[in-house]
Amino acid sequence: MRKEISTTELHQKLSELLDGVYRNGDRLIIKRADTPLAAIVPIEAYQEMLQQRDQVFSVLDRIWEKVPGVSEEEAQDDIEQAIAEARVEKSSISLHIGRV
Repeated sequence: MRKEISTTELHQKLSELLDGVYRNGDRLIIKRADTPLAAIVPIEAYQEMLQQRDQVFSVLDRIWEKVPGVSEEEAQDDIEQAIAEARVEKSSISLHIGRV
């Protein structure tokens, strides 16, 4: 369960809150003055996040190896263009489905 807690509550109930993270899979968002500062998640969720990050960067590394002559700016432009084209296509599909 996702919970938002204050830094004061974190100080007062740290042990109890950590038990909830460990036993129940609670995810804590620590806030100060309604500003999110940090998150506490189960270790499995953290490890999964790191693994996903590694996979994404691995894919990016393989892509960069295949196109070493492309500048980062050119790549960013291509990415933005691809996103725009995908949005247009998605929009036209949604309009088509709405007419059926």
